Amino acid sequence: MKNKLIVPLMSLMLSATVLDAQDRTDPVKEANSANEKKSDQKLVNEDDAQFLVKSADARMMDSREGKLALERGTTAAIRNYGSLMVKDQAMLLGKIKQLATNRKISLPADISNDKKEGHDELREKTGEDFDKKFIKMMIIDHERDVKLFKKAVESDDKDISNFAKKYQPMIQSHLDKINAIKG
Repeated sequence: MKNKLIVPLMSLMLSATVLDAQDRTDPVKEANSANEKKSDQKLVNEDDAQFLVKSADARMMDSREGKLALERGTTAAIRNYGSLMVKDQAMLLGKIKQLATNRKISLPADISNDKKEGHDELREKTGEDFDKKFIKMMIIDHERDVKLFKKAVESDDKDISNFAKKYQPMIQSHLDKINAIKG
């Protein structure tokens, strides 16, 4: 009887440990946790920290997706868009890192676990299936980013507000371009 209980209990404990470890190793969650502590000490505005963390996560993901599009895109339009993503996202990420450093805001070292799953799904696709998945992901990502940047324009931090004002049109143009490719 004892042996019959031990195996299920051990499995349950192992599952809980794995889930807990996954939570702790998500780079975005780690950055958010560090920023929450700073926010509690009134060193950082939580909305501004969230904007920079989410933006950094999105820029890293869009750059990775762009690299895949360069390698796997079946049309010149997809490959050119991938090249644009790599170039523009690297520039934006550099600006985000500078804003974060100046405010002592922690940024994720890598993309979030959710984005890793999406990237892995995209990486498994080839041919037209890749193109369709890439377009779908880019539209979803950029629609979310447009909203994120529009909200950040309202920031009390003038540098963050100005950054969002300056680059929101670029994000919108990326969305417009991918929608045009979709047709």
